[in-house]
Amino acid sequence: MPAASVPSTFRLPDLETTFSVLPDHGLNPYHEEVQAESRAWISRYSKTICGPKMLAFMDTCNFELLSAFCYPYADKVGLRAAMDLVNLLWLYDEYTDRISGESAQKSADTVIRSLQEPDFDDDSWLCCMVKDFRMRHIDRAGTSIARRFIDNLCAWVKHTGAEAELRDRNKVLDVQDYVALRRDIGAMRPCFDLAEYILGINLSEEIYEDPVFQSGYNAAMYLVCWSNDLYSYNVEQAKGLDGTNLITVIIKSKGLDLQGAADFLGSYCQALIEQLETAKDVLLARPGKAWADAVHLLTAFGDWVRGNDEWCFVTERYFGRKNREVHKSRLVTLKVPFADMMALNE
Repeated sequence: MPAASVPSTFRLPDLETTFSVLPDHGLNPYHEEVQAESRAWISRYSKTICGPKMLAFMDTCNFELLSAFCYPYADKVGLRAAMDLVNLLWLYDEYTDRISGESAQKSADTVIRSLQEPDFDDDSWLCCMVKDFRMRHIDRAGTSIARRFIDNLCAWVKHTGAEAELRDRNKVLDVQDYVALRRDIGAMRPCFDLAEYILGINLSEEIYEDPVFQSGYNAAMYLVCWSNDLYSYNVEQAKGLDGTNLITVIIKSKGLDLQGAADFLGSYCQALIEQLETAKDVLLARPGKAWADAVHLLTAFGDWVRGNDEWCFVTERYFGRKNREVHKSRLVTLKVPFADMMALNE
């Protein structure tokens, strides 16, 4: 795209209206109490690698509030697990965004060994954080959920390494390949596993792998991923990290401009909402508690979709102090690339 044609603004599609068909279960009532506990926990590790400026920025992101929106049904123990997980994911993501692909792969190996090998200890902040989380939360879950959670979290860290390597090569995937990658770099699978644990549901592999359930599962997962790509695009393009963002992928693959890509993504989300709702309707018509549990779980995934959308306009992570203004106008002013980059240790 010629430099003269680069827009200075673009308008967000109204995903709030699209997502309004999902039930609004509100904010978890324990959020203030548990937030303080979880923030104190993650601070033990973030202070090891983050400078005061970055720590202050991460506080304004209010990652704990995301869990309060996305797990409105959780008791205190479950909400603490959710907040700790989200804090762990965001800290790891911030860390690997600033290191090479090779270093990200080494970090992934540390996480995987910390999850899979009880006696592993390399004395790193990363190992300590992951082992602490595992002992506090994962070891309390049922066997099948714990196994699935660990497998999905390991897959996520492996693919964040692959994402870093794509950045090193300045490579933008086509839509099909990016969709396949985003399934694994979005971290939604372990977040969905946690919903199953908190709700006390333990789906059999037969139901979990049922094509209709998987259709609803994938729709919810992509809805969170695509809305995050939309809202984070401005920040990522300013940091030079937008090569692994669906907006950039659509622009490159389909020859659309920025506004056209944003509108395309909005239509994509509308189709996914219909896919999720259809899956719930089909499963609800099947007799037996197991299928009712599957519908209950898909409804909880819908809480993630709607809760994430609400959080994106409460946090300052994507739109800074103009978050409420952007929420109202839907108009985003593009940041100047690399103008306000912040090092992890600032």
